[in-house]
Amino acid sequence: MNSTRRRSEHAPRHTRDPLIGVKIADEFQILRGVGSGSHADVFIATQASVGGRHVALKVLCQPYLRLKEADFRRAQNTLLREGKLLGALRSPCFAEVYRTGTTEDGRPYIAMEYVHGPTLADAHKDGPLERNLVVEVLKQLADGLSELHAMGYVHRDITPSNILLHTSLSGRTQVKLIDLGTVTKVSDRADKYRVGYDLEHPLGTPAYMSPEQAKGNVVDGRADQFALAACIYQCLSGKRPFSAEGHGAKALLERLKSDATIPESPSAEIEANLGLAARALDKALSNDPAQRFDSVMEFSEVFSREATAKQNPNSGWIQRLLKLGGHR
Repeated sequence: MNSTRRRSEHAPRHTRDPLIGVKIADEFQILRGVGSGSHADVFIATQASVGGRHVALKVLCQPYLRLKEADFRRAQNTLLREGKLLGALRSPCFAEVYRTGTTEDGRPYIAMEYVHGPTLADAHKDGPLERNLVVEVLKQLADGLSELHAMGYVHRDITPSNILLHTSLSGRTQVKLIDLGTVTKVSDRADKYRVGYDLEHPLGTPAYMSPEQAKGNVVDGRADQFALAACIYQCLSGKRPFSAEGHGAKALLERLKSDATIPESPSAEIEANLGLAARALDKALSNDPAQRFDSVMEFSEVFSREATAKQNPNSGWIQRLLKLGGHR
């Protein structure tokens, strides 16, 4: 795992973690920090018992030690649950877990496979990605998410920054979906009715969040499908499928809650790169989850088939789709 995440403004802040340079459990020598999320920091460490191999060590942020006992336990359980879930997943789309444990100061950690490579956000920083690469990324992510969904979970924070691209020795691109800290069990109970839920700051990233998640409604695998489609749209067009004035999180959330049409404008890059697959992407980005594909795998299969098919230059319906007028 090799990704830098911006910490939520509502999470504890700190500068340099004293764990750097420390050896944990007489096994993991921490070398440096490489990223941080809303509740945990990620370090690169060497593992003594396995020839000094590099591992990614995800550790609960130190400031959580200063919170009330109940708040600390909640954060602790979130990280431990992530480690347990990662250990149960078998898809190569997820990092392999080597060990879980607790640091001397009482913070839980997950020692896992270190994946070297850029994030999807880094990859499309200079412009749209090649269509075949996007298809491969989608196929691998759909495979991993299908396993997660089959186990009754939904990720809730699929973003280009949470997707790593690793090139294997054979030259194949291996996709890894990271940060399962926002994963939840699929439930019939809406988030907005849960104790402590903050409708102004729902878990996830507003720029890729489905409307139902932004509203605090019940979410299932179709919310992940929407977020994944938003990532694919951005990879092919170089822009997000929707925005708001100032691009602030609050403005984006309000736009999602308003049921405005998504995507909001046609894109020449989308038309040039997608061809017939525009129909699949449009469906996966429907405001109403009932109008999306039944599963993320179905979305991937339809998109991949149509994206790799020869585009018919006389297909005028593609242009009509990209006008995107009206609500879904």
